[in-house]
Amino acid sequence: MSYAYPKALYIVRLQVENASIISSHLTWGFPAPSAFTGFANALQRQLNEQEQYRHLECCGVGILCHQFSPQVTKSSDYRYSPYQLNLARHPLESDGSTPAMVEEGKGHFEVSLIIGLSGDNLDQHLSANDEDLNEQTQRLTQQMNQLIYGMRLAGGAIFPHRRIKPKLINWSLSDAVAKTKKLRHGLLPSFALLHRHEILLAHQKYLSKQQTYLETQGNEPNVLDTLLDISRLNLCSIEQPQLGVDGERKGIWQVRSRPEHLKGWLVPIPIGYAALTELQDKGSVTGLRDNRYPATFVETLLSLGEWQSPHRIEDLTEILWTYSTEAKDGVYQLTQPFAPKLNIQLLSDDSEEQSFDDYTNYENEEY
Repeated sequence: MSYAYPKALYIVRLQVENASIISSHLTWGFPAPSAFTGFANALQRQLNEQEQYRHLECCGVGILCHQFSPQVTKSSDYRYSPYQLNLARHPLESDGSTPAMVEEGKGHFEVSLIIGLSGDNLDQHLSANDEDLNEQTQRLTQQMNQLIYGMRLAGGAIFPHRRIKPKLINWSLSDAVAKTKKLRHGLLPSFALLHRHEILLAHQKYLSKQQTYLETQGNEPNVLDTLLDISRLNLCSIEQPQLGVDGERKGIWQVRSRPEHLKGWLVPIPIGYAALTELQDKGSVTGLRDNRYPATFVETLLSLGEWQSPHRIEDLTEILWTYSTEAKDGVYQLTQPFAPKLNIQLLSDDSEEQSFDDYTNYENEEY
């Protein structure tokens, strides 16, 4: 499937309050990329309702987080998590009874969105000079501002940044690197969210060669095992632990160092959905929000992401997230179509064994 390269980039910094921070059935924290692609899709549909912007398309959205504050408190029970979510409660019922707690997580964050725009008639709405905007470009920017500030992002209320104004940049592949150098200074300090599926597969291959891991876990690692291994602190003993009087194993334990290919701020992220059933005809499933389209039941797909500083990014289009409308084998996956493929170099077999099997025992502690 081919994706249209953006002809313009709309860059806006937003402050979002009370957004949902439960991103999947296994992860919580910063909202999933699907919340932002859905936001861009909703923006496009509102723009397309106007005749002059009927052919405009949002071909991707880049996510750069400046600040993130989850609404949590320290937990009194550290067996499961050091923090617990601040739960909300609805107003009293009509009879004065107390309603149930709302099981949801909320958070505030400051984010810069880079929305790629394309379309056959978009050129007439763009200025050749990004600093001296013509009347049509200013009108398009004002229209997008009005729409965005009236929307919600990941369920949270949107407020404009008080000092940094939105920008509409005329974009092309020939000057993408040069313009990125100018724009990324205004995006700092922040971290951009990138997809790192190649690192996930490389680490799966790495673990399958580690004899200590195989003996401890008892099986070859699948992709979920690999993701869990990356997402937790793995404790290793540098000497054979002895069983103490109190039943605890005594030894010198330390956090296992990460191999070279796992350097960076790596996090598990939801990247889409996998169908659990065949696609059902429209109107055949009762209770749907909209019966005009076919539907299916799905579950969340998890993969690996990386938060990376913009000063390491050469082309801002590399961070644009978009979704595929054509499901392959029932998988509806978010992608970054303009990002280059990573070439992950693993250590040699001798170096791998030395880096992992120096430890005599292996355990893990999730965090």
